[in-house]
Amino acid sequence: MEINLIYSKDDPRQTKARNFVKQFLHDRGVLAKVFESDQPVKSPTLIVNGQILTDSRQKPRGTDTRMYPGIDDIAEVLEKHIWSF
Repeated sequence: MEINLIYSKDDPRQTKARNFVKQFLHDRGVLAKVFESDQPVKSPTLIVNGQILTDSRQKPRGTDTRMYPGIDDIAEVLEKHIWSF
């Protein structure tokens, strides 16, 4: 499995997402090449085997400041890729 993660170390929510990916893989014993890139982004981008999971909104959802992709979104994509091989 190849994973590319683009996130901002300055945003604690994005750092939490990064740490979640690393822990998720470790806990399940998944062998993966993980490439990380620290960039000034508003939301993290996760690319798993070429499938991109990123924020596709053009404008914020009103007062909802939820970061996308969230931990649940990331877990779902990783789980699907683990079982698809």
